[in-house]
Amino acid sequence: MINWRFNSNNYDPNKSFELVPVGDHRVRIEEAEEQVSKTGRDMIKLTLAVSGHGSKLFHYIVFMEDRPEITDQNLGQLFDSFGIPVGDMNLNNWIGKVGAARVKHELYDGKQQARMSYFILRSKQGDLPPWVEKGNGASSSYSTPSNAPRSFREDYAADEELVDVPF
Repeated sequence: MINWRFNSNNYDPNKSFELVPVGDHRVRIEEAEEQVSKTGRDMIKLTLAVSGHGSKLFHYIVFMEDRPEITDQNLGQLFDSFGIPVGDMNLNNWIGKVGAARVKHELYDGKQQARMSYFILRSKQGDLPPWVEKGNGASSSYSTPSNAPRSFREDYAADEELVDVPF
């Protein structure tokens, strides 16, 4: 059993998560985990921090043996956006890498949710501002696993249980 003393002073029933605005954002890979989809396919679940925001985005890369061109396209966009060497499937090497993504809003259970639409190629990221940590306005050069902090699992933009992976 978890040993926790709940303090109701820390609870605000009116507080909601910050919704990441629609548009292009720098994102950092906080976690990359091998998982299995509902249909039994291998997949990678990415947890992405968004520059200047406390919310997280989730992205799933599903490995479709019957459609390798789709899987390879998705992996290629990830490798390009984050500067990951092509074919590097060591997920530990991905942690802390900074790339960019287009964010969209979708309704889920009647509520707006921020979702990652696609990764932006590195050659098209030039107009985006540098990475900024939430709250301090300072940019950071975190882009490799050796100098990237691990995130604390907080301020998620979407509940992981609500994310519906269609594969």
